[in-house]
Amino acid sequence: MKKSFKQGLVIGGLAALSALAIKRYKQAGNSSQGFSDPTALDRQQSVDAKKDETEVGLTQLDSIHRADWQANGFPQTHAELERLEKEENQ
Repeated sequence: MKKSFKQGLVIGGLAALSALAIKRYKQAGNSSQGFSDPTALDRQQSVDAKKDETEVGLTQLDSIHRADWQANGFPQTHAELERLEKEENQ
């Protein structure tokens, strides 16, 4: 076989594989609509709001980040944030 034929075969195979990978990536994005559109998560109420009192008033996005907030000591509510600001200003 000629060298140019082999190179063409390899390049064609790579092109086909990358087209397949792009197609699968787009399909995966469509099937997980919640993560492809984070603004939708920020509008929907937390799924655990009925089970857990601390989840009441949180959106799904807030609920996802809640563990990080607790680990880093961020205030959970506006009231707690205001209290911390008052303490800081004194």
